[in-house]
Amino acid sequence: MSMSATQGQFDQVSASRDLSQLIRSNTHQYWTYVKHQADLSGLNRYLPFEGMLAGDPHMGNFSILPLKRVGGSNRMRFVNVDFDDAGRGPFILDIVRYLIAAKSLGRKIRKRPLERGYLSGLAGKELDPPKKISALLAMTVADYDEMVARYADRKSAQNRFKFKDGEIEPYTAKISRSTIERLFAAEKVLDLAIRPEDRGGSVNQLRIWVLVEGRKSRRIMELKQYSKSALGNYRDQPPVRDWLNEVRRTFWPGLDGSAYDLVDLPGGGLFWLREKHVSLVDVPYSSKKSSEIAFLDELAIYDANVLGLAHGRQPGAAPYRAIVEKDAEAFHDAIKPVVKAYLELAREHFRGK
Repeated sequence: MSMSATQGQFDQVSASRDLSQLIRSNTHQYWTYVKHQADLSGLNRYLPFEGMLAGDPHMGNFSILPLKRVGGSNRMRFVNVDFDDAGRGPFILDIVRYLIAAKSLGRKIRKRPLERGYLSGLAGKELDPPKKISALLAMTVADYDEMVARYADRKSAQNRFKFKDGEIEPYTAKISRSTIERLFAAEKVLDLAIRPEDRGGSVNQLRIWVLVEGRKSRRIMELKQYSKSALGNYRDQPPVRDWLNEVRRTFWPGLDGSAYDLVDLPGGGLFWLREKHVSLVDVPYSSKKSSEIAFLDELAIYDANVLGLAHGRQPGAAPYRAIVEKDAEAFHDAIKPVVKAYLELAREHFRGK
């Protein structure tokens, strides 16, 4: 996160290929904007209702992972896979953020169906996933683990990472290898590497890749340097451990949170620790194929529904849901100018790069 983002200016303008990427790379800027610059007068009736928000909800941040229910089975689940920027704030500004990200893809995605999907989730009604998602959810965890192992094999040779400038680079961080090895007592650490980031919300955060080998296969684990949630630009957040517990209860209810853990490395501070997953959901951001555009529409509605479910299950959501359901058309009319104004501002910066 750069200083410009915290001051409400767009960051990474020249590095963004399109408007959608620019918006997805500026989560901190969005929350600064809605705090200090945006005209939110039309949202006044909704702003008092707060809870835990995704912070950076967009289609790339919802996907399928193998996750274990606490005390239960491990299976493939469709969840929010990136809650680094989650935090407490008004529910309404989270769905506004999602609609902005969706509409930045162009005129392919209509806003009203997304709102209906969101409102269904807010009411506790889970929509059926798109057929492509259903097929992926039927995958066995064993099959997924094989994909992860093959990915690790492609990125390594003879117990070493295959280095490539800008993608996987030699390890140069100050954190000792022994410190990292202690995180993997049941596995053997084969190699370390740096994963550089030239764009996106994590551009200034240290990413360490760890090649580990267990009894049956090898995999890549990622340590990503922790930074303050983007919601911290809007309002103060709970202490980090309380914050993480609330995030998990909201977005991974009843699931084992160790798959996306926060660890304290001596000499390095807090890092997110998770397996380098294989991306199963290919979001067709720029495709012109009719079948992929149709899938994009279905996925956008389903993601909005998942976001609504996360909002709706929280204690403070009942009065928010009541006022929204009382007049869904007023909800639509209130959101529309806020989404439009932000998209126009982002286009102005993108055209001027």
